[in-house]
Amino acid sequence: MTAVSTNETARFSARRIFSASLGCKVSRIDAAALAGKGGGEAPAGPGDADVLLVHGCAVTDRAERDGRRLVRRLRRANPRATLVVSGCLAERAGGSLARMPEVDLVVSLAARDALSEILDAHAAGLLPGRIVTTADAAKAALFAMPAAGRPLEALLDPERTRAFLKIQDGCERRCAFCVVPSLRGKERSARIEDVTDAIRRLGDGGVPEVVLAGVHLAAFGHDRGTRLVDLLTRLEADPPACRVRLSSLEPMEAGDDLVDLVAASRVVVPHLHLPLQSGSFSVLKRMRRGIVPARYRALAERAARANPRLHLATDLIAGFPGETDADFDETCRFVEDLPFASLHVFPFSPRGGTDAAAWHRENPLASGVLTERTRALRRLGAAKARAFAARAAGTTAEIVTLCGNRGLTDHYLEVSLELPLEGRLPGRRLQARLVSGAAGMPLEAHPC
Repeated sequence: MTAVSTNETARFSARRIFSASLGCKVSRIDAAALAGKGGGEAPAGPGDADVLLVHGCAVTDRAERDGRRLVRRLRRANPRATLVVSGCLAERAGGSLARMPEVDLVVSLAARDALSEILDAHAAGLLPGRIVTTADAAKAALFAMPAAGRPLEALLDPERTRAFLKIQDGCERRCAFCVVPSLRGKERSARIEDVTDAIRRLGDGGVPEVVLAGVHLAAFGHDRGTRLVDLLTRLEADPPACRVRLSSLEPMEAGDDLVDLVAASRVVVPHLHLPLQSGSFSVLKRMRRGIVPARYRALAERAARANPRLHLATDLIAGFPGETDADFDETCRFVEDLPFASLHVFPFSPRGGTDAAAWHRENPLASGVLTERTRALRRLGAAKARAFAARAAGTTAEIVTLCGNRGLTDHYLEVSLELPLEGRLPGRRLQARLVSGAAGMPLEAHPC
């Protein structure tokens, strides 16, 4: 493992970095920030790049395999470029990645700010190994809220209609199925002042929606003696020019005051993604989720009472090791009872090194049972989504216009745009009337 000092090498010319990321929003934000450190224009494709950056995911064994396949595919597309692997995949499997003939460098998450210097050192032949970190890797923050006057490290979609801003990293929970805490380290947060400044700068620059992201977003501020609700309260008191959306929040930290604020906010859109994973008390206990169904129910029902328009989303794992037919039925009944607008359903996928993977090896669930449970929950999710969209028909909503004649409502419904040409341009924020579309099609947004 090689440590790089920023004073060791001269700066080479700007490089065109083609970035390909796998995994969550945080991974995509990290990858975009890394790609921006090349100093050159974004290439049209991998074949035009000087550097190929794979920012991989390691949340499951399948995700790791996908990352390796992506490495091989990009190398075939461009044999001459420098190929760099970073992200959780590099943290998890740096040694084996460095042995792949397609890989030139494995760069730790903490070395992100030194990427340009690392590439310079590699080009000059000054690196004795392929795995690179920085001398202060243990202290490095994995996000950067820039001071005023510096470029924003936010992930902007191609039409600059939405920005994804990473404000928190790390997780100190120990769910039985997850390796993320060992890869991302301790919880740490940006300063509230820097986050509010970034949001205002994005809004003033014409971005209509900013999505706040983190590995454990609900823990934002805990390392600084503050809370996520403190940040949102400050925005509420002095609204920015954009609306704000929260990405996934662990329900064990999302308390009543946060739910109440989101439900009534004029800045934060009415959308809560609270991962549940199972509606069975015994399964949640084995998962070490730190929450029980009764507490989750109280939060969900509180949100729905406070704002019936609120989009409540959740994650569910089908077929967790030891899940019985009775456990699964308990989950189905629980989900049916609650006012969910959408479900993200995943079949259980073991991750090596976790307790859940060991339990799976000892007593694997038949693949046919796993498949059927996954399908059943997805059918339930589709029914919930249709019901939520049906309730929205005939109402008005605030739309952010996207590319492809699409829009996204404040309560997270994708709609087709039936608006005048000017109103359909990407990046607009406007009120629209929602009308039921043709069978199988999304809602339509019409002029109010």
